[in-house]
Amino acid sequence: MSAGGPVLVSWVAQKNDPYERKDRSDEYLREPDGQPILGPTLALFCDDDSPFKGKIHEVVLLHREGSDEKIALERRALDETRQALLERRPGLRISLEPWRAEDPTDHKAIFEFLRGKVPELRQRFRDRELVIHATPGTPSMQTIWVLMAETGFIDQPFQLVKSYRKHERNGQPTVVPLQVGIESFYKVYMTSRPAEVTSDEGSIPWDLKQFRSEQFRKLFTEARRFAQLKVPVLILGERGTGKTKLASWIRLHSPYRSLEHDTRWPSVACGQYSPETMRAELFGYRKGAFTDAREDRDGLLAEADKDTLFLDEIGDISKDLQRLLIRALEEKQYLRLGDTRPKKSDFRLLTATNLPPTALRERLDADFLDRIGLLRLRLPPLREVPEELLWLWDATYQVATRRSGATPSQARLGASHHDQIIKTLRRHPLPGNLRDLFSVAYRLIAARCDAYEPLSPGDAMEYALEEFEAGSSPTEEAALLRDVAQAFALSQPLDPLLRPGTRLPTRKLNKELMAFVARELRRLSSVRGVPIGELCDVTDRTLRERKDPAGRKKSSDGAEG
Repeated sequence: MSAGGPVLVSWVAQKNDPYERKDRSDEYLREPDGQPILGPTLALFCDDDSPFKGKIHEVVLLHREGSDEKIALERRALDETRQALLERRPGLRISLEPWRAEDPTDHKAIFEFLRGKVPELRQRFRDRELVIHATPGTPSMQTIWVLMAETGFIDQPFQLVKSYRKHERNGQPTVVPLQVGIESFYKVYMTSRPAEVTSDEGSIPWDLKQFRSEQFRKLFTEARRFAQLKVPVLILGERGTGKTKLASWIRLHSPYRSLEHDTRWPSVACGQYSPETMRAELFGYRKGAFTDAREDRDGLLAEADKDTLFLDEIGDISKDLQRLLIRALEEKQYLRLGDTRPKKSDFRLLTATNLPPTALRERLDADFLDRIGLLRLRLPPLREVPEELLWLWDATYQVATRRSGATPSQARLGASHHDQIIKTLRRHPLPGNLRDLFSVAYRLIAARCDAYEPLSPGDAMEYALEEFEAGSSPTEEAALLRDVAQAFALSQPLDPLLRPGTRLPTRKLNKELMAFVARELRRLSSVRGVPIGELCDVTDRTLRERKDPAGRKKSSDGAEG
């Protein structure tokens, strides 16, 4: 693959490539100096007025394949165009992509072909700009290009352009961007975000057409069904799995959505506030309700009327607020702070947490949890859906490049390096999920963009994965043991803790745990003045033997040495 630069993707104009032809004739139209007039593909490629002159290093030509007479004419135009391109730039890489089809005006057949072909090209030219030339081909082909570009079937970076024939320009440039401005769901989805819940991973759209795993397909089938109901949905998932983005997806697929809130819809991260400020944020307040209440203010419940309210980190909400929210959910009424008359809000509630069910039941009242968890969706961690890592890594790297301020040329990697990174990601438990992908991406881009000692793509990849793959050092051992004990208490899996290369000292863990229990039981026995037998099912002698994890020997007179 060429090192860089935009890639031209185009059908071939049967009648006008590589040069303009006279009507119903094989004879070329010519300039006053006798040179043939460039057809649309050559005009984009090398016309003096084209912004792409000298910048295209690779070309993908789409063409029909078959045996009828019209296809034979297309094949002639294809061969002549390929030859003309190579004459202007020897060594130019040209890929021919055949489509077996009878009818070049069949919109559905064209779409089915391009829907499969475009993702192939996007993978082949990962971070390079695709210049989609919509002019050559039938009107049906042009229409499908426009619809695919406008509705999100072509992943960035790309440009959709059209070229003008020489006699049609009337002072216009040879090549211009082609934009219709369709307000598609995809565009709204990409700009929609909760008001106060933002993150790198939130910028990765859940691309349904890319899904490979049964888990993801099933999840979004359920999400689509749940979206239609004005019933609370609880989204469960580890940190970094994309719970916020799933909440946006549900809202945009539901009837509980106000268009004016699309770019900033009502939400709050419960862990950011004290119970008092959280109540003011949700319910609003009257002027004078508390010291700093200098004016009336409507809260998020008012904003969420006829829309959706998203409460992230729901496990951090106070008991008092849980009770108030139950009333708001059931009666669609609430009181602002300082008010005596209730206000109404017909809202739909989405909540999310990274707590496991056991811990969530300890944090929330059973009545509240029952109401917010009538419908539940669980986002699987990435280690359970390694099939999704190919497109997720590509999307992550593009977002990281854009957010870091690096240029595409600085961040560019070869396909083999991306493949190696994906292989490593698939072997890793990814405790931070999408956040781990961003961590690798940012380290890699930093190494490539170092102003003093930029690393080669291969060395940058090794640098990015170096810390990621490292196991626990001796200084981390105590923290690891504590984390394992906590995982046991919360019934959580050990995958996030035991990275490749990490070795769990199980004997030491067992001794440390038993020593802790022994010390605490003997302390409680002394404090409460009760015998050990009332607190546990082992003897005091056994506890004395277990309370020292170092296993210190007793001296001959029975004293500990």
